Amino acid sequence: MKRYINQKMLAVFLGLALSFLFFEIIYIIMGIDLQKISDSTYLLLAIIKYLVFLIIFYLMYHKYLKEKWIDFKINFKKYAKIAFSDWLKGFLVMIVSNIIISYFFKGLGENEESVQSLISAAPLVAFIMTSFLAPITEEMIFRKSLKDAINNKYLFIVLSGLIFGLIHVISASNPLEYLLIIPYGAFGVVFAKTLSETDNIYTTIMVHTFHNAILTILAVI
Repeated sequence: MKRYINQKMLAVFLGLALSFLFFEIIYIIMGIDLQKISDSTYLLLAIIKYLVFLIIFYLMYHKYLKEKWIDFKINFKKYAKIAFSDWLKGFLVMIVSNIIISYFFKGLGENEESVQSLISAAPLVAFIMTSFLAPITEEMIFRKSLKDAINNKYLFIVLSGLIFGLIHVISASNPLEYLLIIPYGAFGVVFAKTLSETDNIYTTIMVHTFHNAILTILAVI
């Protein structure tokens, strides 16, 4: 399996992923108790986090992003067709798995409840964060950088789905909540598959943005 791994890029992925997951350490150093702050303050801190990552991505990948943007515009119809075809498959898996999981686990899960709370506190700001900043950041880390580290298509897709599922239930307080890895992981697989098929990160950012925007709008309604 070692031949499938680019060790240098794996280190980059791990660095970005761990920074994303443990960014809260900075808040602790600053004396900020995330359990006691208001939703509005939490939103502000989250947006700052995402903006920091966007700057990092630009510094690391500006040439790649420029080239892929040109390719994305030229092949938009082709890539959109692939992306939304893949997304529909993931959406169906999400619906079916959520129906089955609802028999074992009642509730939205820690991640979803947190998002719902933020939407209630500041709908517009939460929409910008969940529908634009989060998809860009997550796609650059859990698709782009992971794909650079894993040279095997199928291994990349499986790992992307597993890791993406795990990060969305990492704060689970109920063991049954880990069942939600299935619907979250399904989209990790779908987005990774889309990236493998189009070789353009803007395609997965587009469909991830669409997915999150739909869910956020439904939450507001």
